[in-house]
Amino acid sequence: MLYITLLDQFHPGIYSSQVIDVCDYLNKKHYAKIRLVAFLSIKELLRSNAKKKIKQLSPNALVLPAFPGLKNFEWTALLLFFVCLFTGERIAICRNVFCAKMALRIKKTGLLKKIVVDGRSALTAEIGEYDVFPVDYLRSNIHRIESYAINNSDFRIAVSNQLVKYWEQNFKYVKGKEVVIPCTLDNKFFSDDTFNLSERTELIKRELGIRQTDIILVYAGSAAPWQSFELMEKILSPLLEKDERIKVLFLSKENIDNKYFKQKYPNRVFIKWLEHKDVLSYLHCCDYGLLLREQSYTNKVASPVKFAEYLYAGLPVLITENLGDFSKYVVENDCGFIVNEEHTDWFLLKKTDTKTKEKCFLLAKRDFMKESKINTYSYQKLVDILKTH
Repeated sequence: MLYITLLDQFHPGIYSSQVIDVCDYLNKKHYAKIRLVAFLSIKELLRSNAKKKIKQLSPNALVLPAFPGLKNFEWTALLLFFVCLFTGERIAICRNVFCAKMALRIKKTGLLKKIVVDGRSALTAEIGEYDVFPVDYLRSNIHRIESYAINNSDFRIAVSNQLVKYWEQNFKYVKGKEVVIPCTLDNKFFSDDTFNLSERTELIKRELGIRQTDIILVYAGSAAPWQSFELMEKILSPLLEKDERIKVLFLSKENIDNKYFKQKYPNRVFIKWLEHKDVLSYLHCCDYGLLLREQSYTNKVASPVKFAEYLYAGLPVLITENLGDFSKYVVENDCGFIVNEEHTDWFLLKKTDTKTKEKCFLLAKRDFMKESKINTYSYQKLVDILKTH
């Protein structure tokens, strides 16, 4: 089997946790015999040392240049044709609809027999709402491309039930040939049962100047447009004004938005950019995880991996309404609070106690590990279908 990715930008943390870790898990636990094929832009290959990083984590991976220009992505199918020809692999899991569109072209030649599209997001919505790929060809044709990939693949992976509903509503997809697997935790950093990191936590608290009575809200993630920083500020500013104990930690690169927020509250807002392996230690210092997003289709189908990471670190999640399957999950499992910008007095924040932290941790172990019962079942169903002639 091949697992195919096509990227314009290479994000090491995401790629490690959501691509390589998935391939390793399927190979070790489900005997899938998957080989990674990564198509990267020539610019990424030259500037980010991406090939070396991928090969270090997945030695038998094929890392190849994509045809230049996103509008020309389908020409990369020529390279994929030769990959299939020389490797002899006849099954492909495709990490987005672009990869699936290429693989479906190869399937017409008979070199590929089964295609799975791994639906990570609603690309038509992302391009329409946030212009994530500012290419005229994609703006004009993404609905057709996504519809074709979803409806013509042999099977599908969706990161949320809401994404499946999106397919039904927008592409007339007939539900039944898919599994829903949320973004799961990276086994390299989140598979250890060690929950108590007290020694490391105390060092970090001293580094940041966190007092025992402080209530720390943390945001871990990028500055992508769907992260809705303006909404975050509208919700957090009244809380900071109201309660001196509240502080905010941004585990992200410094940008114009969080820098402005830090300047506004200089002793109560911290910004740290960390390697993925160090994130958990900092999350353990906090009381609540922030997942605040505007009401867009992109966010309504999303499955941010930071939700699982927050829970694993023992953090209840402050989440907006209609965020993938997670807003409902928070209510059903009593592991956080639903918030919105109209009502900033939604509840009185307090320190998160040990009992709550343990509860959140156990929820993450139960539902967001690859080895979790529900995810193991879904992955096995996927592999069984692929191995059936």
